[in-house]
Amino acid sequence: MAVPAAGRGLRFGSAENKIWAEVAGQSILSRTLQCLQDHPEVDVVVLAGSATDLERLREVSQTFSKVAAVVEGGATRAESVLQAIRALPVDCETVLVHDAARPVPSQEMISRVIASVTNRGSGIPALAVSDTIKRCDADQKIHETVSRESLYRVQTPQGVRRADILSAYDKLGDAVSSCTDEAAVLESAGYSAYIVEGDPNNIKVTTPADIEYLEQRLSRTEKQSLSLPVIRTGFGYDVHQFAEGRELWLGGVNIPHSRGLLGHSDADVMLHAVCDALLGAAAMGDIGVLFPDTDQKHKDRPSIEFVTEVQGRLEADGWQISNVDIALLAEEPRVMPYRSQICKVIADGLQIDQSQVNLKATTAEKMGFVGRKEGVACWAVATIVRGPAFSAG
Repeated sequence: MAVPAAGRGLRFGSAENKIWAEVAGQSILSRTLQCLQDHPEVDVVVLAGSATDLERLREVSQTFSKVAAVVEGGATRAESVLQAIRALPVDCETVLVHDAARPVPSQEMISRVIASVTNRGSGIPALAVSDTIKRCDADQKIHETVSRESLYRVQTPQGVRRADILSAYDKLGDAVSSCTDEAAVLESAGYSAYIVEGDPNNIKVTTPADIEYLEQRLSRTEKQSLSLPVIRTGFGYDVHQFAEGRELWLGGVNIPHSRGLLGHSDADVMLHAVCDALLGAAAMGDIGVLFPDTDQKHKDRPSIEFVTEVQGRLEADGWQISNVDIALLAEEPRVMPYRSQICKVIADGLQIDQSQVNLKATTAEKMGFVGRKEGVACWAVATIVRGPAFSAG
């Protein structure tokens, strides 16, 4: 995500950048960044600001873990956007560009933009023009009524393929400075720009009256949501076969048994399922992405280390773990004698109370690979919460 924030906002009538103006106790920029931080499909944010604002931008961005860089922008929006895009990670294929002065983009609209880029190569949020449009001369005399059919007013974030937008910049050269948004850059360079449904509340702060409107709207919605934290649930599943000559680790506990489980790490099927449930709830991928079995540093690594790292990632993103429920399917060994010990190890790894971890175990009634004692399977469900009203106690 590239966020141009180098404008001066002359129409706003302030001596400083309008992104520092407060809306219901928070700066416009902070509210914008929080919306981007909250979206599960937004991985990285880069801010492009004016030289006079860089220090302040870096200070504010420390609150948001997804802000990876703050760079100096250019004299035009297009130049600032280009600097931000260049600062994104090299493996970033989809780029969204969002105005810093649009502090309330809806999560659903951001998702629509991302989906359109995936399916069609671009996504431009827009609203159909409903008012009658007039064209006037220099004396404000109306001399034409413009048909509003097929007319749209566009918003941000605007999404594009990174390769396409960089190619468009190269094709246009200095002419890109006249483009006021990414759709114009694509159009001018011969690329297709596709509309998605915008959000009528996604206004760009331009005048002090916009601040008043947002404060009225936010005061209503934030009062309604004050006691309603964000709650997410994730599901995890893992399976491993038995292998001779290995220790058996389940739930971070070394359980005496004639065989262990086969895997690149210690093959703790229970902890792997727990990690996937937590990562799924937070939309952070899965254990195979974070701890690939192609990486030798994970060879025979204790899976409880995976658990603590996942917990740290969730905490850094503002999530608290409400509970974890685990169901183990195994014909052997008997796990319930170790239930309390396993729950304590998992709770300690997740930095939660033991009462927030539950373990169930059952057999497959001698059916399937588990019934034939070829391996074990495990399911886990995790609930995480974000919001000031939540208390794990």
